[in-house]
Amino acid sequence: MSIGPLVPCVFEKSSLSSSLKWLDNEQSGSVVYVSFGSRTAMGREQIRELAVGLVESECRFLWVVKDKKVDREEEEGLEIILGSELMEKVKEKGLVLKEWVDQEGILSHSSVGGFVSHCGWNSVTESALHGVPILAWPQHGDQRINAAVVEENGLGLWVKSWGWGDGQVLVKGEEIGEKIRELMNDEGLKVKAALVRDNAKKAIQVDGTSKNGFSKFINSCSKYEKN
Repeated sequence: MSIGPLVPCVFEKSSLSSSLKWLDNEQSGSVVYVSFGSRTAMGREQIRELAVGLVESECRFLWVVKDKKVDREEEEGLEIILGSELMEKVKEKGLVLKEWVDQEGILSHSSVGGFVSHCGWNSVTESALHGVPILAWPQHGDQRINAAVVEENGLGLWVKSWGWGDGQVLVKGEEIGEKIRELMNDEGLKVKAALVRDNAKKAIQVDGTSKNGFSKFINSCSKYEKN
């Protein structure tokens, strides 16, 4: 049975953050959001190539940087990770953060027109619900399967030659920038993502497939308890 996407409850939504305030001043659909989740870290060399790609894409961007897998190890500042020269170039083009953000709030913002993602399932379903096209860059676990779902359903692009989070493939900034431009300028992809969004919203309505699937699941659990 199909369940999802799951919409956050009111108490789960955070107050207006600095990232959302920054987005308020950007043009509709002009910003690419870049995040690889709270538990996925890239090597520093690849992070710097990603920074170069974002600058060369000529797109405005909101980038959440993470180079450590364990939160308490996040001690070094962005200038150390990126280097002061590259950091200055990045700051001219977008907002770079090294902290938790309200991802659902970001993806629902009208300024966001694309998402560079590791394709964790939460990220995929949130992006689908808001019709934001994804540039898939899976790193580990089920993310490669999720990236295939993104590609097959028209929600985004997947460059398989970029590897599988093993650090053996260093994707150069020029190529990253080119793919980000493609993501942000592909009108056909935007139409397909909007269709995914419409279907996702239907699924969570009162008589939608998600609601019905969840009800069936609860009923099956009740029957099991009685037995």
